[in-house]
Amino acid sequence: MNTRTSGTHVALPVAKALLLGTLLLGSRLALSEGQEQRFYPPDQAGRYSIGHTTVIITDAARNLDGSSPATSTGRPLYLDIWYPTTVKTSQHVTYAWNDPLYNENPGGTVYPGLPDLPALTFTGSTSTHPVLDGAPLARANFPLLVASHGNTVSSAKNMPDTLETLASHGYVVASIEHTGNNDAWYQANFISGRGLALGPNPTLGSSFPDLIRQRSGDVRFVIDAMLQGVVDQQTGIAFSSRIDPDKIGVLGYSLGGETSLATVAGISSFGFPADPRVKAAFMGAGTNYGLILNSADYANAKVPLLFFGNDTGIAYNNFNQFTGSRPKYLVDVAGLSHHTAGYQTSWCPDFHNSMVAVNPAVFPTMFFGPAAIASLNRNDVANYVFDATFYFIYTGARESGVYEYCDASAFDGISDAQLVAVNFGNPGILAVRDELKSLMPMKPEVSIAESTRLTNLYAVSFFNKTLKHDEGYERYLTRSEANQRANPLVNFVKNCEQVRAHPIDLHAGDKISYVPAGSAGYSVSVTSGAALLDPGSTKLSVGGDGSKYLSYAGFSFPVPGLADPISTLIVNEDGAITARTSSDIGGIDDNGSPWYTKGQLLLSNRFTIAALMENLDSGAAAAGGGVFAYFDTANNRVVVTYKGVPAIGTTQPNTVQVAVYGSGTIELTIGELANTGAVFAPGILGTLGVATGQTKAKNLRNARPIRFSQLRDNGPVFLPFGNDGAIYEQFYAGTAASCGGDDD
Repeated sequence: MNTRTSGTHVALPVAKALLLGTLLLGSRLALSEGQEQRFYPPDQAGRYSIGHTTVIITDAARNLDGSSPATSTGRPLYLDIWYPTTVKTSQHVTYAWNDPLYNENPGGTVYPGLPDLPALTFTGSTSTHPVLDGAPLARANFPLLVASHGNTVSSAKNMPDTLETLASHGYVVASIEHTGNNDAWYQANFISGRGLALGPNPTLGSSFPDLIRQRSGDVRFVIDAMLQGVVDQQTGIAFSSRIDPDKIGVLGYSLGGETSLATVAGISSFGFPADPRVKAAFMGAGTNYGLILNSADYANAKVPLLFFGNDTGIAYNNFNQFTGSRPKYLVDVAGLSHHTAGYQTSWCPDFHNSMVAVNPAVFPTMFFGPAAIASLNRNDVANYVFDATFYFIYTGARESGVYEYCDASAFDGISDAQLVAVNFGNPGILAVRDELKSLMPMKPEVSIAESTRLTNLYAVSFFNKTLKHDEGYERYLTRSEANQRANPLVNFVKNCEQVRAHPIDLHAGDKISYVPAGSAGYSVSVTSGAALLDPGSTKLSVGGDGSKYLSYAGFSFPVPGLADPISTLIVNEDGAITARTSSDIGGIDDNGSPWYTKGQLLLSNRFTIAALMENLDSGAAAAGGGVFAYFDTANNRVVVTYKGVPAIGTTQPNTVQVAVYGSGTIELTIGELANTGAVFAPGILGTLGVATGQTKAKNLRNARPIRFSQLRDNGPVFLPFGNDGAIYEQFYAGTAASCGGDDD
């Protein structure tokens, strides 16, 4: 049996002995379990201890890339499995990133057709709950949950805290590592591209739609293997006799959420049917990226659904089209961090432990060609690639996922040389670390702990209600005042989403002016007929949701309610100008809902100027368009212009100009606004305004947007702007007023 965990392990013979002992005590254990009536809250551990094992199983009907018929030895898959046990333990296991299919494959001989990938040598993250490897399975019948990870992640880093919690509540949870679309594939692809020969590295699927189909094929095969005893034979644990075949669910995060949805809806464009064995599906922060599924697929889903996170928007826009699913839920989480919410408590330990293991001498040698990289220690190369790409290439020195969600101890033991190396030799990261370290964690209102708690709360409640039919958990699946107080980040919807449209009503030439009025707020006015300033000739390279840091000698500006003036502006492609840290990984709104985007603005813990704030694509601007910025010395102002920039997937241009004066005055001038949002979230039309980002989660529902059009040419008004201030307006399309009788 292959394993990717470390800690205290139970050897297979010992596990079998424990299993035998459990069988001999079966009647007593079964009685004590059956008599226990205690209610276990869904955001806490359940009645069972947690067992864990890993296994490799092979789908003989498919090739390594998922294609069929098989002309090779088949498609091996690595699984992490968590399950209920009655053996008490105080031990913890450590989840690493290495997949034995890639990392225990010397010369490509153990798993032919896969690369011989050097192993990551850093210590991984420790299980949140006590977990015992190889523990005997508890004596009862349990539902089966099959979990699918996000794009190029790994099975043990797929909502690990939630999968542990589900096991403690009486579920067998099998988390797939999708061969050819996992972190090991990504590592091999990156390293091979720089000249280190590792062997073949097949990619899962022939296209993006086929990738989703093949991932769903993995889910179906794992269900087969769990039910038919294939996993039993490999692990020595009798899962098949303890799984209730009528209580099977799927769950996943990010691309795993889309995989889960495709499993229960089918993919009509491929003639790929839904799996009728699956009775419920939980989609974490990802539902239909790339619009692989269509309205017929939505209606074809016939099982209960829960969309969690909604930072990918499709649930908000299409929730009402899932007419065959009842109940269905939308748990919209304001300001959710897409990446850290998926890795949960593994994020910060993995950052720290992997950074400590980095050999700074690897940079820049590994970029000098095959001969140079061949001279390096292979494991050093792997460690470096993991950090330099996974943590820093997305957002550069001001990595939001570290500063905003980890405490300052994340940098303990990490040398300056290591930090500079993983940032591709840029020493600017040292000043940023010194600037921000004392503020960590910078996003206490949307912490990893809270997003993890919410995931546990809704995953356990959903599956307990829909698979176990335990009505005691219905109270957590309602839009009650008590739930809103307990979960202020959540906008909860059951069965029918009804949102009144708020269309764009600002015109070309409208100028919104914020003039500081002492330390308490701004004098705000909206005037018509304003001309745009010269955008200048300095075009910013911010493509791909990138950011550009602007700092000019002698320039800073005050903000009411903030103690220190701001001297650095971070201009993001997606219509946001921030301070301290760059935007969350990916798009500034990640194509989310209005509630999610509101959280991105008000809970960011950084001053933000929202200059449309939607998923824009500067590379799609017509000739002469893009994002421009310069310092106007004569008027002591920084001018940033989004010129003719369409939302991603569209061609309709947006032009918004922001002028920030040394006096603190801020002007937003409208050139033109398109009435079309991002292709993946057509409901989002944009957000304009300013915010300190320091709103408390408990006050989020009370932070009301303004109607700028009502101020047009009516003179200035004073608006307070304290530590939790925000003066903004959101524009969005509405949803259907009726849900065909499903209104709740």
